[in-house]
Amino acid sequence: MKEILTLKRMGLERHIKEEFPTFEYIDKRNSFLMKCLSKLLFFNKEFMTRYITVIGAKVYVPQIPWKPNAPYTACEVMAHEWVHMKDGKTFGPLFKFLYLFPQILAPLALLAFWKWWMVFFILCAAPIPAPFRAWFEFRAYTVSIAVRWWLLQQEPNPEWLTKQFTSSSYYWMLPAEKFLKRKFTEELQRIKEDDLKDYEKEIKSALKI
Repeated sequence: MKEILTLKRMGLERHIKEEFPTFEYIDKRNSFLMKCLSKLLFFNKEFMTRYITVIGAKVYVPQIPWKPNAPYTACEVMAHEWVHMKDGKTFGPLFKFLYLFPQILAPLALLAFWKWWMVFFILCAAPIPAPFRAWFEFRAYTVSIAVRWWLLQQEPNPEWLTKQFTSSSYYWMLPAEKFLKRKFTEELQRIKEDDLKDYEKEIKSALKI
């Protein structure tokens, strides 16, 4: 089974490389940018050690080699990140703005010396819902669900899934546990029925299922 999953991982990465020629893994420990981000994202204590970060087609991982003995995990995570890459290509620079909204507006508070009311932009730094980030992540986590079902015939852990949205992992981007559980249940049923969106069909094909 491990050998089969390793081949699927290689095939998936090959397809990503075909769509994004500059795709590569980068060790977070060697990235000054990631070290700076880890300070900014102080609320996520596992940013450097467990989370994968994609910027463009560069995939920053906790260490290289990345998951050499865990091909299934690599498949699930990279399928998830491929969705982000696709969204980045579709939306262009707007993707980063929407993903970081509303927190990205917080620096505008520095302009309060010009217009006093702009000081209220500091409220955007609070852990308030981030609907666009939640939407992008929902699309990606749905693919994570799909990969688990396609490769392992296993259903996801709904508690773990909803926690990604309601905890500090993504800065409390959508604190709506019951809503999320219902939506993920609906998505799982859709996946089981093979009612797939175009990008999901492409990912499934890349995994040779």
